Amino acid sequence: MRRGSLPVILCLLSFAVGAFAQSATPPAGGKAAIVQLNGEINDFDRDQFIRHVQDAEAAGAKTIIVNLDTYGGLVTSGLDISRFIKRQSDVHTIAYVQDKAISAGAMIAMACDEIVMSRSATLGDCTPIVFNFDGTLDSLPPAERAKQESPVLTDFVESAKLNHHDPLLAAAMVDVTISVYWVQSPKGEKKFVDTDDYHKLVSQGWTDVAGAPVPIVSDTTLLTVDSDQAVQYGLASGEADSAQALADSRGMDVIAVYDTGIGDDLVEWLGGAVVRGILLVIFLSALNVVVHAPGHGVAEVIGLVALLLMLGVPLLTGYAQWWEILTIFIGLGLIAFEILLPGHFVPGITGGLLVLVGLVMTFVPREPGAPGFLPNMHATWIALQQGLLVVASALACTVLLWAWLNRYLPQLPYFRRLILTNVSGGGVKLGPMAVPTGNGQSVWPAVGSIGLAVTELRPGGTGEFYDQTIADRRPASVVSESGFVPLGSKIVVREVAGNHIVVRMAPT
Repeated sequence: MRRGSLPVILCLLSFAVGAFAQSATPPAGGKAAIVQLNGEINDFDRDQFIRHVQDAEAAGAKTIIVNLDTYGGLVTSGLDISRFIKRQSDVHTIAYVQDKAISAGAMIAMACDEIVMSRSATLGDCTPIVFNFDGTLDSLPPAERAKQESPVLTDFVESAKLNHHDPLLAAAMVDVTISVYWVQSPKGEKKFVDTDDYHKLVSQGWTDVAGAPVPIVSDTTLLTVDSDQAVQYGLASGEADSAQALADSRGMDVIAVYDTGIGDDLVEWLGGAVVRGILLVIFLSALNVVVHAPGHGVAEVIGLVALLLMLGVPLLTGYAQWWEILTIFIGLGLIAFEILLPGHFVPGITGGLLVLVGLVMTFVPREPGAPGFLPNMHATWIALQQGLLVVASALACTVLLWAWLNRYLPQLPYFRRLILTNVSGGGVKLGPMAVPTGNGQSVWPAVGSIGLAVTELRPGGTGEFYDQTIADRRPASVVSESGFVPLGSKIVVREVAGNHIVVRMAPT
């Protein structure tokens, strides 16, 4: 039986060795495509990357060169890209590290069949990070990092086994508690071991590999390697000056280069904190106009466009979730209810709070492996603080902007012509408006003043009242407490609070 089994065993071993060689050795020549993956990685980049790889495969590419230059980004997006790459069985994937592949970038590189680096590139350190306002990185403390470490660690070790890297080296890129030593036996066999195995092997005559650090990574840092170390440790198969140079050195025909376009750059620009803050100022200003004088249409359109940009970009990049968008629209619905049926106050206040909470939460990314409503990780709290700062700053800017507009805009010659002073249609002829006397009020228009609706009130619109200081009629934004008021109807002032003027149809 043993004699009969030996040929079978040898055959199986030959098949296994052949399969190993086939998977580990890249194909020579053939069609290739270069897919760029740069900057912060998010859901938008994930979807774009997957689409580009699928387009390259459809075009006939047999090798996909992933040109990496990133500090990482959303862990969930990095995991999705890594799993997608490992499912590609019809193409050979090469991660070309142009400058850096850190955090999620290292995760993506390890998922590829092969890694090639430029001479100045860096690979590793998959610690969860968050970007500050100034573009610097804020690393998480070990305790918070451990909460989302498990799925990342599993993915790294799986990639290492699949692509014939040492699993301990892969784990050392994620787990800060791991120390790795590189030792060799008296016969020249080399291996990477942890602290316990290191002491055992040293006692058996094994020695440290000459020229290598001892240990190559300690239990206080994460493994980060340059191109020389990556090649020496078996993580990278070689070096190249560029992705195109890599393809040329192997006789590959690059049929396409997939890079970011103007639209992609625009999405990234719109996702910035400053731009989103400006959009929020525009939205709140438009909402203020709609509350005080609804029905004109221009403010509604501007506010809707600003809102769509504010919510659409976070949805694309993975920062906004469905419940946050739902919270915002519920809040807007309550505000609309307060505008149409004024005087309740509770729906308006509740709606405003819901809108603000939803907007703040669109700055907060999802937490992988950390279920619950409240943030569990340091990075999430940093993002929450950023959202609060942007929303609070936008509110302050909106208040200052409206104070300036209310004071100075009517005085400018050009903008005075934009203020409605005549009835648009209906042929209503205006005469002087009655002003109550002897009530001691200095505000304009005084409570009890009789004016004319020069637009339809739905319930907001424009009324016109006599102003003694200029001895002429002057328009003002008003809100009807009695619902719809037709154009040309007489109205009476019921309440004045700042620039909020409440009127009702005057008795005939």
